[in-house]
Amino acid sequence: MLDNGKELAGKLILISAGIRSNISLALEAGIKVNRGVVVDEYLRTSANDVYAAGDAAECNGTVYGIIPPTIEQAKAAAANILGKEKRVYKGTIQTTSLKIAGISLTSMGLVNPERSKYEEIIKINRQKGIYKKIVLDEGEIVGAIILGDTKGVAGIKKLMDQRTVVTQYEDSILEDDFDFRKIFP
Repeated sequence: MLDNGKELAGKLILISAGIRSNISLALEAGIKVNRGVVVDEYLRTSANDVYAAGDAAECNGTVYGIIPPTIEQAKAAAANILGKEKRVYKGTIQTTSLKIAGISLTSMGLVNPERSKYEEIIKINRQKGIYKKIVLDEGEIVGAIILGDTKGVAGIKKLMDQRTVVTQYEDSILEDDFDFRKIFP
């Protein structure tokens, strides 16, 4: 039963509710907030010498709410707090992996873009129940969906993180036997 009185029926209902940042302390301190504590590319808040990272931080309109961005943000904020170097936090590629009923699914980055700006490469193997798609922006992988398989997930994630142009591998990068060592020495 939903708050509005609507009733949903099903054999399995999966709800992904996300997170809600605790911004009460920042509000009391007069620090700028939105869905989270608003930070710049250095993880600085609107208050002098105050930084935020993790579930509380909102960077470029995004509150990530997962561990990998928290670790990246903490490293950048710590470097900036210590003043040894200015480290820019450029954002984290959103990656979700799950396994339900023995079927693996990984979704990374931009997976459902405007078709006019991006190129999509799709490989489907119906016999094995595998669907793979990568989304390219000027030759760089900016999104991917890998369903029914885990081969290539780590390599594709690394290519996305490093913003590697993969144009010359477009015809083979989604093949089961693709060797990512061709790209990574």
